[in-house]
Amino acid sequence: MHDDSVKYLRNKHRSFIKKVDDQYVSKFIADGCEIDPESISPIFREITTEQDAQIFRWVKLHWSIPTSAGYGRRLRYLVFDDYNQKLIGVIGLGDPVFGMKDRDATIGWNREQRSDGLRKIMDAFVLGAVPPYSSIRGGKLIAGLIAASEIQQRFKEKYSGSKSLISNREFNGQLAAITTTSALGKSVMYDRLKMYDTNKQKDGPKFIHAGWTSGSGEFPFLNGTYNDLLKLVDRSANPHLGKNEAWGTGIRNRRTVVKNALKILGLKDNLLYHGVKREIFITNLGSNWKKYLQGESEDLEPYNLSSEEISDFILNRWIIPRSKHVEDYKNYKKEEYRIINPASIY
Repeated sequence: MHDDSVKYLRNKHRSFIKKVDDQYVSKFIADGCEIDPESISPIFREITTEQDAQIFRWVKLHWSIPTSAGYGRRLRYLVFDDYNQKLIGVIGLGDPVFGMKDRDATIGWNREQRSDGLRKIMDAFVLGAVPPYSSIRGGKLIAGLIAASEIQQRFKEKYSGSKSLISNREFNGQLAAITTTSALGKSVMYDRLKMYDTNKQKDGPKFIHAGWTSGSGEFPFLNGTYNDLLKLVDRSANPHLGKNEAWGTGIRNRRTVVKNALKILGLKDNLLYHGVKREIFITNLGSNWKKYLQGESEDLEPYNLSSEEISDFILNRWIIPRSKHVEDYKNYKKEEYRIINPASIY
């Protein structure tokens, strides 16, 4: 169901792909023989340059589903292996959607609490490993790293002191949770993923199952059709397409555009329901995360696990044991990652 949208995106960016494919494969992707599972040492590189943004974009074009570019507040990272200087994976964090029934029920907040609490969470809109790391559960490593204290600190540096445009209340910059959804159905990568705080001898962050999406969305229209629907919708005649005045100008979101375009065309908006339900997860970043998000606690009690501590735990729990039982990753050749190569992994 995602094929048309993925092919459209790759064709749309074909000139970019042809320009960087060989160079990026050679420089950033590892052959299987270049990996030593016991020596993997992840390091973050926040995306602040155009070249890093292009690497991030190039990796996303390998995904088997169309991915979001994120919106609102954003933190994006490339994760490299310090052992061989090769890319392990990517992390993209952005603003969460306003309403998500199962997520909101899991947190247990009312509408007013949610309006204030949403600024205390982010959503992982891109999260995953590249081969050959992905073959030895490198995806679990990348996922676990979103709970690292370095990300919480960077979030605080970037967003503390800001005031909500709606409530005008100042934010202390404490990030309490990160949400994400599986790519397709039930997730293997996030299932039972949790980190243990070895220093305090107690549980740490974990990926908490929070239900399922409704199986609706606009991805079937991201095959070139959306641009035509956008032109069709007369924004001046549909003022409800705009955002709340305090949020700035422009169209609220893609779904609103599609729904209104379908209405103009005389088609039912149930065309938005594609039936691909995705599993919702919440990664808690503090022991009192729910009370903090509900406004019952003024301060978060964070776990404060570093990327090194998380990496050590996941390497010994999943990656090293996996590498000893499944050794096919050693035969992986970086040339397989070329998008323009028919033998590519996707």
